[in-house]
Amino acid sequence: MSAPAAEAELDGSARAAVTIGRPADELRPLWLDPATQSRIWTHFADVTPLDDRTADWVARGPAGGEYRWQTKVADPNSSDIRWSAVNGADMPNIGSLVFRPAPGDRGTELHLDVHFDPPGGAVGAAIGKLFHIAPAEIVRKALYKFRALALTGEIPTTEPQPAARRGGTDR
Repeated sequence: MSAPAAEAELDGSARAAVTIGRPADELRPLWLDPATQSRIWTHFADVTPLDDRTADWVARGPAGGEYRWQTKVADPNSSDIRWSAVNGADMPNIGSLVFRPAPGDRGTELHLDVHFDPPGGAVGAAIGKLFHIAPAEIVRKALYKFRALALTGEIPTTEPQPAARRGGTDR
């Protein structure tokens, strides 16, 4: 692997996009609903809404470590959604969600862009990679869950299905 490719893998930035067959004016309030955030980020962190603009995050890190921070939505009335971690965060981050009309009147494209600044800089990012904490996967999974929630009203899961192969009896 070349040095630039290896460094790109250690970057804390992640972008993902998805098309959802719903108008932006339905999707935006769903994303901003504090209950939504606590549901779509469960694979990465426990999110506790404090109010309409602020939330507490607790992420599980390598070797059982926990990282805590608060995020605040910049302007809840803006067409795009932007947020950042409040000063003193264990894992500083910023993010934005941009809504664009999908081609062919197929709904809305959502473009999620998040930048994490892992503790320890490049060393922290390398440790995160070693323990399979990949920002791109975190962001893609959150968008997948959001799309499912927007289209069906629920997020699919294999919990607590015993035949889902994680400790189940069907082997």
